[in-house]
Amino acid sequence: MASICVYGTVFNIVNTFEDSVKFVWSPDYDIVIVDNYSKDGTWEKLQELKKEYNLKLLRLKSSRGKGRAYALEQCPENSITAYFDLDVMYNQNYHKVIKSGLKELFIVGPVMSYINSKEDILKPGNWRDLNFGEDIEFLSRQNISITFPLIIGKNEDVTTKNLYIEREKRYSKFWKIRILKNYRYI
Repeated sequence: MASICVYGTVFNIVNTFEDSVKFVWSPDYDIVIVDNYSKDGTWEKLQELKKEYNLKLLRLKSSRGKGRAYALEQCPENSITAYFDLDVMYNQNYHKVIKSGLKELFIVGPVMSYINSKEDILKPGNWRDLNFGEDIEFLSRQNISITFPLIIGKNEDVTTKNLYIEREKRYSKFWKIRILKNYRYI
């Protein structure tokens, strides 16, 4: 079986990411996390977690999309990859689908993920430099042949009402203007 690499980005979520790392951790996974120069102690806490878990930690001033692109590039060649959000509490279904042997799978539900080989993901192009809708844009370019509805985790800290606002606040300066532009109010 090919090696497995899970990857994600963080920015100012010092109180929520530790459980996500613990839930997705497996001794046979490569885990790549890109920090967008967090100012709340996230980077320092990641350094502590690195002592217990096989984490590859990187820093890059970036949007979520650009950070995920950089993280994916750091995954080993010929690996099966899956992205994960570090503000989500994952369950055992996440590991089951990654280790299922399926080379490609798009998981839909309250939490999404896309599993495929690094090389196949990069064929239509890596993640784009976006903070809003980066996952939908990325997935629209992938040649997805298998979609599976499955609950792989839940996000307890972000309600549906403030999901985008909270994420934009963490990642963006001038987040109010960005939201207004995204919804074409200005």
